Amino acid sequence: MSPAFRFDHVNLHVGSDSPARRLFAEVMGLREGRRPPFPFPGQWLYGDAPAALLHLVQAPAAAGPAVRIGHVAFRSDEPADAVLARLDAAGLDYEVAVVPEDGDVQIFVPVPGGLVIELDTPADPARPAAAYLSRLARRAV
Repeated sequence: MSPAFRFDHVNLHVGSDSPARRLFAEVMGLREGRRPPFPFPGQWLYGDAPAALLHLVQAPAAAGPAVRIGHVAFRSDEPADAVLARLDAAGLDYEVAVVPEDGDVQIFVPVPGGLVIELDTPADPARPAAAYLSRLARRAV
């Protein structure tokens, strides 16, 4: 049986002067909250739920006010190794990253049309999260 995945967040690339930022804060009432120390600028926006709804990545100034979807994320409680094994069996390309401080495993799966789906899973207890960093997989098509 496949694991149950639930919606987690949408990642958007947004310029600092984008009207979208006013939409999120002034109209939708989302507020900036905790964000792990990723090596790139951004903000996580929260509503009433404990999880961030929007992950904003600071777009380069040259991008202007445009907003681009980075990825759509889903979360599972199933350990990462089981999900990775199914991706391998399905012959799908993916990249793996680990969330700084949290240790969650992020599996980025590109799909036709340019969209990327992020699958967030816990690291297997028997494997340190850092071990996933060397497991970047992008098979030749």
